Amino acid sequence: MIVVLVGNYLRFLMSNIIISIHIPKTGGTSFRTILSNVYSKKLWSNYERQWSKHDVHQVQIPSNVRCIHGHFEYDSFDEIFIENSKITWTRDPADRTVSLYNYIIDKPDPNNKLTLEVIEKQLSLEQFIDLPWVRNQGMNYLKGSSPYDFKFVGFVETYQQSLEKCAEILRWKSIPEMVWENKKREVSSNLHESLRKKIYKLNENEYDWISTAKSIF
Repeated sequence: MIVVLVGNYLRFLMSNIIISIHIPKTGGTSFRTILSNVYSKKLWSNYERQWSKHDVHQVQIPSNVRCIHGHFEYDSFDEIFIENSKITWTRDPADRTVSLYNYIIDKPDPNNKLTLEVIEKQLSLEQFIDLPWVRNQGMNYLKGSSPYDFKFVGFVETYQQSLEKCAEILRWKSIPEMVWENKKREVSSNLHESLRKKIYKLNENEYDWISTAKSIF
């Protein structure tokens, strides 16, 4: 490891840093628990914001870290960790969108202007899915990436199989016990077909990205 001081911040040039990108409502909280069990004190997770490459220099990451996890945009740490292995989990955008809507309704964030708008205007699900920041929300984190840029992509719908694949790819000593926090009912099972098709159309880029990922992983 080479440690470089840039301004008031240290840059760690490492080849084995794992960057775990948590797209909201894709089981990332559960996966963080698994990562904590695997990497212990060598895991650094941060949920203060949706991190971009423009603001990650505000944080200091311990030099012994091997895995970082949080709401990071795809290229957030590329200038700090020159070589890295990116991993993420995805979810059917209809399930993810409905789950996000329910989460905002149940647990509104008073510091988030976007989510407060949903509460204050009492938006229905049909109105919610039309919001610009909701469409293809996963791509806000995946940016211009391709699934081929990732070391591993998991799928919530086949969680156990994906977890086993992750353990194999990352060469973990064993397959961790499956953890599933905040698990609720199948959130989109009762969607009217016309609404499901609309969500598909509004999230077409994300569907295409996931489809490609499934052909690889």
